[in-house]
Amino acid sequence: MTHDTPSTSGRRTFLSRVVTVGAALGFAAPRSADALERPLAPGAPLLAATDDPWISRLKGKHRVVFHSHLASDGIALRWAQTFLDTQKSAYGLTDADSSVVVGLNGRAIGLLFNDVLWGKYPIGETLQMPGSRNANIALVAQLVARGVIILACNNSIRASGQRFLPEAQRGDATLRTAFADEARASLLPGIDVVPAMIVTLQQAQDRGCRYIYGGG
Repeated sequence: MTHDTPSTSGRRTFLSRVVTVGAALGFAAPRSADALERPLAPGAPLLAATDDPWISRLKGKHRVVFHSHLASDGIALRWAQTFLDTQKSAYGLTDADSSVVVGLNGRAIGLLFNDVLWGKYPIGETLQMPGSRNANIALVAQLVARGVIILACNNSIRASGQRFLPEAQRGDATLRTAFADEARASLLPGIDVVPAMIVTLQQAQDRGCRYIYGGG
């Protein structure tokens, strides 16, 4: 037979009160570490309050996300094209067999602006791709037509004036806001805007997309 010491008895009384209060507030008992770390079973639904619209387009068996925050001559876009071309030529797969995502943020979103914006602001100079025309427009259109999901980060669009305005204007908050609005309206057809690329990359990987960095 064991006897509780005053300190032991006090601890038990305290813990009992904590459990009682927790139950009253609706707190569930913590799960084991094994339960917390156990991966989802294949095909198990992912619970989310809301899903961004692009997620419903992930239907292919082979899933990949190419990401870049640097322009790097459009490597992320070109690798998406190479991926689909190789799947077809070497493995006999169709574009529908794959779900390809390209996620661009930072300076790389300049690859998704139209020629009007490129001609008006020093976007090419900033991206170290001299010229007043976006050389990737045709490629973006081809990828969109093949079902590639191309995503632009809204946080980066909002901050784009700090990158793409003439240097003397970058300190003007009003001009930065105006540029961001203009940039959003100047995205190429077929581009989806997502709130934050860091969250989007997590969402893509949760849904089976293999991550490939395409920043050079």
